Amino acid sequence: MKVPIRARYDKVMINVNKFFINEKIFDFPVDPFSVIKNNKWGLITYSELAEIHQIDISDIIRAYQSEDGYTIYDGTNYTIAYNDTISSSGRIRFTLMHEIGHIYMNHLVDFEATILKRSTLTESKYRILENEVNSFARNVLAPAIIVRNLQLNKHNDLVRYFRISSSAASFRLRALKLDFQYLFTPFIKLQLNQFKDFIYNKINSKQCLNCNHSFVHEIANFCPVCGQDQLIRGEGDNKMIYSGCEVDEYGRAKICPRCENEQLENGDYCKICGVYTINKCGSYEWYNNEISWECGTILDGNARFCTTCGHKSTFFESGLLDSWDVEKREREEEEHHRLMANDGVPF
Repeated sequence: MKVPIRARYDKVMINVNKFFINEKIFDFPVDPFSVIKNNKWGLITYSELAEIHQIDISDIIRAYQSEDGYTIYDGTNYTIAYNDTISSSGRIRFTLMHEIGHIYMNHLVDFEATILKRSTLTESKYRILENEVNSFARNVLAPAIIVRNLQLNKHNDLVRYFRISSSAASFRLRALKLDFQYLFTPFIKLQLNQFKDFIYNKINSKQCLNCNHSFVHEIANFCPVCGQDQLIRGEGDNKMIYSGCEVDEYGRAKICPRCENEQLENGDYCKICGVYTINKCGSYEWYNNEISWECGTILDGNARFCTTCGHKSTFFESGLLDSWDVEKREREEEEHHRLMANDGVPF
């Protein structure tokens, strides 16, 4: 089969969607190592090759004319090699997805080459095939429709959301217009449905500037951990997830948070220790000898405060959850001791 005269970006998009379906990808960042393992393709590093052949990594790079990686097909199996001495994990992930692109685009079969390298193809033909797999890699790692749907227009946001390198993020943004030319309606619908949970979580992710807690909520006014209203959209670099109790969609504990009774059944109170087992806004008043919940917002299992009004939660008022600053201080002390132990410094 002859190398096409131009990159087949329409075929790339077909294979991108095929990849998402076949590999059961529903979240980001995509892990190429898992994809390779699940498909039982071979994987070897340049360091391992250099040790096997008793040569330098620079010799591997010269032999295969690739600083980053290459793929070999022996007629039955694929083996991907990559340069593990590259410091950027994002660049390595792009390299592996690039090589997976060669496999999904069937390059090594259709063009009768056991390895794609410049010496076996003219520069123009080599570049056409490289353009195809570069398009495959960027549309798998950071799909154009997801980038647009989340309104991401800064390369730092792409680095954080998709764990790609800074240079790959910059090119991803520059290539949006090109990729949208080949994003036909069926492709868009499939990807938006495939990644609806990811989109929802990112659009509604919030972080508290006071305690650094990160959480997902559509309309939160207050941080569920510290009760402050210093919320920003997205996740910062110093995010924290605080401990809590596992609850169902109604805020009901699955196991009693006080006595660990596992048979809570359908009551609101534990039949063993009597603790109230639903985490909700604790704002209430007594009316005719009965509790009347003023807010009643159902909360997550680690919520110390109501996300609607900022009042203490039932779990926090019952002493089932520690104050956020206590947990934060304990974690910082544990991390301090761990770092000192790893550095060999006595304490």
